[in-house]
Amino acid sequence: MSRRRNSSPDIMYPSKKVMRFCVLSLCIIAGVWVFTLKTDLSSESLGNSQLLKRGLGSSSVEAKEEHPIDEYVKTFPRVRSWKETGVPISPSVDQGLVIEDDDSMEMVNPNKVPFDWPRVRKLFVFGDSFSTRDKDYRKDGVDWGHFQELHCKATDMKWADYLYAVFHDFHILQYWNLAKVGATIHHSVLPPGLESYGTFETQINDFEDLFTPLPGPTQVNWHSNDTLFIVVFGINDNGRLNRDDLHGGGSLDVPATTKALVDSLMSQSRRLHSLGARNFLFMTLPPLHLSPKYKLPSQVGYDIHERVEVSVKHFNDNLRSSVKQFEDELGDSNVMLFDLNKFWKILLDYPELFGISDVSRFRMTIDGRLPNFGRMGLAYHDNQHVSWSSAELIARSVNGLLMRNSASIQFSNASQTEYTA
Repeated sequence: MSRRRNSSPDIMYPSKKVMRFCVLSLCIIAGVWVFTLKTDLSSESLGNSQLLKRGLGSSSVEAKEEHPIDEYVKTFPRVRSWKETGVPISPSVDQGLVIEDDDSMEMVNPNKVPFDWPRVRKLFVFGDSFSTRDKDYRKDGVDWGHFQELHCKATDMKWADYLYAVFHDFHILQYWNLAKVGATIHHSVLPPGLESYGTFETQINDFEDLFTPLPGPTQVNWHSNDTLFIVVFGINDNGRLNRDDLHGGGSLDVPATTKALVDSLMSQSRRLHSLGARNFLFMTLPPLHLSPKYKLPSQVGYDIHERVEVSVKHFNDNLRSSVKQFEDELGDSNVMLFDLNKFWKILLDYPELFGISDVSRFRMTIDGRLPNFGRMGLAYHDNQHVSWSSAELIARSVNGLLMRNSASIQFSNASQTEYTA
């Protein structure tokens, strides 16, 4: 009987063709993974990941950067929680009210009458096409300031119109809008495109002619403490600042020019103060470079969108510091700043939160007809002006800021369920 010798099995090695196939497959998988990672880090998807980090409270280094929503919230005065009842501490009339919160105590100047939006009876608006529909509210001279055409409207108004007709009681609030389409801040810095557009200075000239000295005509009868002055400028200035064809083929110095613009804005506002104004609301500029005019390659301003972004940042930085200095210098006035730049960036990043359908396109055709773009939820009405849906959202947010700054909220007697002012 023969014995069969045990032998080890033959070792099988893959062929070169199989090896090449495996290496190629690994490269393809790695490439797809890298592409997916880049897609996840794109600007369009960062918003949701940032919101997730904000909600989860991640301890990573990136999560320590303040979220835009938190930055915006900090621009509003703190409101008392339901546990904080009664009235704020008031040591004496001479010392003024003391408002306490978790971090600091603020002494209110006794020479300053606290602002109270529900008790405001007169509203004056100065600005450009962002704030006016170009209606001549003064064609018959000084009227009663009650615009019946706005009382039953729900669409196609500017943000200031919504603030008057929706977010205040139009039965008691009188409203004069002196803003002009195309207006700039001052001729000496950047003149308007047409002389008829005027400037902040010419609007104050109109105001002085029609409404001063205090209390103005009998049908107006405005007073320093029951009147709010809204000042919103800079959109046309920043557009013209970045147009080389307007400056002899050269370009202007952006930091110096934006500072000159803000300095002029505050100088003219001091003039309003000298005429009796004591309650002011200013606005930062929105991120103009993200509007279709500058954002979309097909639009006229696309080639200068980076310059517009820089100039708007300089303008807003100057405005934020100047508004604070303005209030400190006056001492007897309530000066508020609505940070439209922060608000609008949040809206563009999270349009779903606001019921906005598209933040880039500004036209729509359905069955060969143009619908109302605001009803379609478009953020913009054209390549640079916001739609009425957006204007209503801005007015709603401004109303919230005004209420948070109001004595009815901050200084009143509060229970768990009610403010009593």
